[in-house]
Formats: sequence, structure tokens, C-alpha cells
Amino acid sequence: MALQFLSAQLDQLYARLTVMRLRAQGCQPGRGLRVRGGVPYLRNPGSLVIGNNVRLRNEPTRIRLATVPQGGIILGDEVSLNTGVHIFSAARIDVGGGSRIGDNVAMFDTSFHPVHEGRSVRPRPITIGRNVWIGRNAIILPGVSIGDHSVVAAGSVVFDDVPARQVWRGNPAAFVKHVRATDDFRRS
Repeated sequence: MALQFLSAQLDQLYARLTVMRLRAQGCQPGRGLRVRGGVPYLRNPGSLVIGNNVRLRNEPTRIRLATVPQGGIILGDEVSLNTGVHIFSAARIDVGGGSRIGDNVAMFDTSFHPVHEGRSVRPRPITIGRNVWIGRNAIILPGVSIGDHSVVAAGSVVFDDVPARQVWRGNPAAFVKHVRATDDFRRS
């Protein structure tokens, strides 16, 4: 009982410290931010928007949210990021409300370095719809859009758009089946 109380007190402290760090970097987080297991790594010279009732789980590995000055990350209401999630934006990454992002998921809207000589890096926005579930160790690459209520299976590498209400898996990720979900369905 005493251990649970101490753990809850620590998580409240982590949430307060996270809010202070976000505000210091120009972000006004929404109400009800819950942070567990430590303070996430935050680097935000761009734009970072955090909705209401967002959950950040930093144990055993911290979440990393980073932007460059032109980049932006938007986490909608009730988004949940699990341990080790890494999101880096040089353009814009938008995660829709109610989405669940699994352990060690990586989302990058840039390739960081040019592939061909004489070419520049071209960041492309990522859009994750509402109530999307992205499984552990998935990688979401630049320019991808994932539709509402879709599921990306663990370990998938997504470089094509995923339509709404579909399950995709594999490397490269491919269609598996349709998801039966009404517009108001919310994952718990």
C-alpha cells in the first residue's frame, strides 16, 4: 500500500516537471496530463501541442519528442504514448485523439540525410487519425497518413497510406483485414 502511494506521488511529480519543461519550451499542454515512470526527453524549437488527458509512460525507456524550428508535433486529446516512443518532426506529425501508440514506435517525417548527391532532404508530414492503434516497434515513415480506427501491427514498417478501418502488418506493411468500428468507437 505504501509503495503504491509513493509511486502515485512520484508520477504526480513527473507530471508537474513535464508540464514545467513543456512550458519552458513554449508549449501549453492540455489538462489532465499523466506521466508515469519519469520525465520524457523534450526538444522543441518548433511547435509542440499536447491535448487534454494525454498519457506518457516513460518506464523503462523515456519517450522522445523532438522538433526542428520548422517542425511540429500535435498530440490530440486522450492520446497514449508508451515507453520508448520516438517522434521527430521537421515538418508536422499529427496524432489524432484517442490513438494508442505502442512501445518503441518510431515516427519520423524526414529521412535526415539526402539519398542522392545534389538532392536536398524533403520532410513530409505524417497524419495519424483518431482512435488508431500502432503496435510495438512499428516504424512510420515520412508522408504516411493512417486513417481513423486503423491498426498497425507490431513490428510493421509503414511507408504507404493506411485507409480508415483497416489492419496492416509486415515489412513493408500491407493490408490484412477490415476493422468493424462505428465512428464513436474508442479503444480503452
